[in-house]
Amino acid sequence: MSAPLLREYRSTLPHEFRKALLRDGAVMLRGAADPELLDEIHRQLDRFFAEYGKIQSSDFERNMASDDPNERDFWQQLKLGHVYDRTFKPFSGISYFDVIRSNGLWDLVARAFHESPLTESATTNCRRMTMDDLPRFYDRPLEFHVDAQIFGVHQLSINFWTPLMACGVHAPGVKIIQLGVQETKEYLEFNEAGHEPAEGDQWHMSKFRCHKMTLPVLQANGLLERVQLPSFDKGDILAFTNFTMHGSHFVPSMTEPRTSIEIRVDLPAFPIHAPQAKAAEPAGAAMLAN
Repeated sequence: MSAPLLREYRSTLPHEFRKALLRDGAVMLRGAADPELLDEIHRQLDRFFAEYGKIQSSDFERNMASDDPNERDFWQQLKLGHVYDRTFKPFSGISYFDVIRSNGLWDLVARAFHESPLTESATTNCRRMTMDDLPRFYDRPLEFHVDAQIFGVHQLSINFWTPLMACGVHAPGVKIIQLGVQETKEYLEFNEAGHEPAEGDQWHMSKFRCHKMTLPVLQANGLLERVQLPSFDKGDILAFTNFTMHGSHFVPSMTEPRTSIEIRVDLPAFPIHAPQAKAAEPAGAAMLAN
């Protein structure tokens, strides 16, 4: 039996957002972002990549092999089209977080998860993806994963995934498995102490049974029926958690490249590992601004 369609909103109340996010793992917010702001971010990113595109390949490769781990990480991430907000903001005078501050989403999350302060995640970045031969400043599609296996399991984090153009039809989109946060942790056999590391495990991967996100195992457990493949117009935002299984949605007919920004908001005081965490709902009401 297929999962119900992913719930979509053009405006929502804090308790609705909280309930849907924890129950389904994701919430589609149609028309939530200002298209003109997205266009300006896109222009500034194009300008950024044009500037760094002037660097000779030999110099670029040398920088990627730097002895300084921070410098090495910057150039390695840049090669894949990843530009973090801490780099983009000084360059452009714009922050990726302006997208969710200007439309009321930041305040919505603050009311929805009142038990925790909000912090801007240092992992907020942009990604450029293409299906063709991989040029400089582009990345390849990703299979199913959870962000917590990379960035940490100690807190709840919300990714406001925002493409800078329409995607999901002619350009690669994103796919998610519609499953609640606690249910996902149970399915992946989350163990805060960690399982015996499997071959290839790094970061926080050993805290999950990552093989259970491969397609054959998902199918055997009936979870492919819960996969959602939303299409996006410019201005649409998909909010999902760091414990939501997701990956790149791509098929051969998606021949156009895609640029998206991953605006992550951390909730360090939310009791993500407490069984009762999903029970409390916020007081008050605030509509998402259109």
